[in-house]
Amino acid sequence: MIHKGGQQPVLADSGNRAVALLLDLIFLAFLAGTISIYLDAIRQFAVPLLFLIYFAVMPLTWLQGTLGKWICRIKICDRKGTRLGWRASLIRALTTIAWFTLPLLVGELMSNAAYRHRAIEVWWLLFLLPWVSIGFMPRRESLFDLLAGSLVVRYKAIPEDITSVEPIQKRRVLNGIGMALLCLFVGFVFSTTTGMQRTKNLYSRIAYAIGETRELRKRIEQFHDAEKRWPDSVEMGIPDWNPYPDGGGYRLQANGNVVITFSVLPELKGRSIIFAPLLAGNGQFDWQCRADPKIERRYLPSSCR
Repeated sequence: MIHKGGQQPVLADSGNRAVALLLDLIFLAFLAGTISIYLDAIRQFAVPLLFLIYFAVMPLTWLQGTLGKWICRIKICDRKGTRLGWRASLIRALTTIAWFTLPLLVGELMSNAAYRHRAIEVWWLLFLLPWVSIGFMPRRESLFDLLAGSLVVRYKAIPEDITSVEPIQKRRVLNGIGMALLCLFVGFVFSTTTGMQRTKNLYSRIAYAIGETRELRKRIEQFHDAEKRWPDSVEMGIPDWNPYPDGGGYRLQANGNVVITFSVLPELKGRSIIFAPLLAGNGQFDWQCRADPKIERRYLPSSCR
């Protein structure tokens, strides 16, 4: 956007702001992961505090913004073009963090894992909603800017140009609609990708658990062929409960059933899958898979659906 009189652009464009946000999220994800490793006991307090300090304190420094904004050569200021005060910076930070942590709050309030997952997917679809107003507000303010009275401008913009830039961008309905559609499209990509990745992770978790019992089921078949009865755990040389490294485990029942129980991931926690041996007429074994009906079918291999 060119200011009157042919001056250099003043307001930050949407592309730079999007790249800056992405860089900030990557940086914070890295820091949060580091905290989780070294400060696991207090991470539920340390991670939110880290986000608050980052978003609230950085605009008060000489950078006048986050590291992502500095890299993209943009900054945050008040409507007079001067550095934000602590109150405005805190409001902007708290509202931003509240929006980012909304899925966690929804997850705590919803007991049903399937509904929780759907709600998070909807949030991803609407992830960029607070930035829709950039498309039609006179100074390209996001929702967080409107609440805090802040602006995002080019790094070299001076106060005189910032205070006089308001009439340059008029409120255009088409701009707002275009920005809304763009944000919804990006949100749809995020939501779809997140859902597909979640499904893949759960499917892989179940496939891994089933695969870990494959050798045991072969040994049960061999024992039954020789002894004409089902073995117990001692005869198989295994404990009564066989845990997986990442949670859950399996056990052998007296009737030859192998029961897999999950203790991690909300969609699987407390659910079980049972493999029951069925001796066919030709002397071959057919393991019948019975999955807990509360495990969604899309997470299961075809033999367990």
